[in-house]
Amino acid sequence: MRFILISVILVLIIAFLAWRFRGGKNKFPFYEFFSRGRREGFSFKEIRFLKQIAIQNKLEKPQSIFWSTSQLDRCLRPAIQKINADEGMGDKSKLAMISKLLELRKKAEFNLPKYQKRIRDTTALLPRQKLIVKEQAYGTFVSWVIEINRKYLVVTQPSGQKGWETLDWRGKKLQVSFWRVEDAGYNFETRVQEQISHEEYPLLYLAHSSSLERTQTRKSVRVNTNIPVRFNPVVFSSSEGVKKPFISKRFHMGRIIDLSESGCCMLAGSMLKKNDRVKLDFPLTDVKKIVGLGLIVGVSPTGDDRVKKYHILFVRIGPSSRNSIALWVYNIFGEREDDESKKRRRVPQEIQVKK
Repeated sequence: MRFILISVILVLIIAFLAWRFRGGKNKFPFYEFFSRGRREGFSFKEIRFLKQIAIQNKLEKPQSIFWSTSQLDRCLRPAIQKINADEGMGDKSKLAMISKLLELRKKAEFNLPKYQKRIRDTTALLPRQKLIVKEQAYGTFVSWVIEINRKYLVVTQPSGQKGWETLDWRGKKLQVSFWRVEDAGYNFETRVQEQISHEEYPLLYLAHSSSLERTQTRKSVRVNTNIPVRFNPVVFSSSEGVKKPFISKRFHMGRIIDLSESGCCMLAGSMLKKNDRVKLDFPLTDVKKIVGLGLIVGVSPTGDDRVKKYHILFVRIGPSSRNSIALWVYNIFGEREDDESKKRRRVPQEIQVKK
């Protein structure tokens, strides 16, 4: 009799737990939520915190907080405010938790379909795509896609170096690279089939390639900016035959034209080169200032020999600054004006001028 009673109690307990974890009366999907949270690397305490945030924001599908960019954007602001207001949590723990949430947001972003699309051959290129063209004897040039037809890739005659107008490209083997927006970098090899140099706009006809090598997959979300930046080059001094780096006291000014938590693109004078290091100092907002050390991983022309585009990887930047940049990029606290906000702000000014 006792055995039967114990068995009945155990069955009732198991049934209650199963009912509870399937949602129970409040329909919260406990099992799915906690199992997904553990797979994403959160502790049970952190998952309970995220559960409170999901309930607080009345998410129809609470577990979507782990993969939906829209639900994450809806929840991140109250979550971070709650973390910062928690007096029982140390600064390091707060920073670590916010970093985890932002990593989750980045992962959700790169799982969007637009980042998963890739191209397999040059027939998928679009007109106005910029190309970097390299030829063994001539060097490196810039070209633009004009037309894609079944037989050829039609591009502008490569330019960017002195005497480009008189170069003979017929039959030349080319190494071509390009960056596809919202995707990655690609490299391919081709050969010039025909050169049309007697027209107003000289053109090359390139053979199509089905062997595209995908490189430089973007690891952080970046946005276009127009931020003034002060930078100091890292220089070397020799002491007893040993070169020691130090930050130059002489500073220069530039502008950051796109920014992510992992790096930026800067417009500045042509005094720097690839693999140089620079200390960067720029205002993110009126109250947030970013200071970090960057490595120049690439240099691009701008059409003006006095100004270059410097592609910079952050090699030393504080976790708090990195989080601040990520929050600014995702615009969680409305610190970054988007295009629509700028338009709305300009309209009253234009109306006032007309009056």
